[in-house]
Amino acid sequence: MGCYYSILQGNYGYGWDDLATYPKEKATKELRRDYKDYQKNEPRYSHRIISRRVLNENSNLKLFK
Repeated sequence: MGCYYSILQGNYGYGWDDLATYPKEKATKELRRDYKDYQKNEPRYSHRIISRRVLNENSNLKLFK
């Protein structure tokens, strides 16, 4: 039905912005490294990692046929 992603986000005073997107199953080392780099290089801003599910475009068509 959908694909799962890990998203690295940063808050620069106007809400959370997506900085990088990683496939959920391949995200561990690269995601953690990038998160630490953002924390080190931008210490005055908040960063977080979230999970997001993106629905496949064709999955809705199958449900209504």
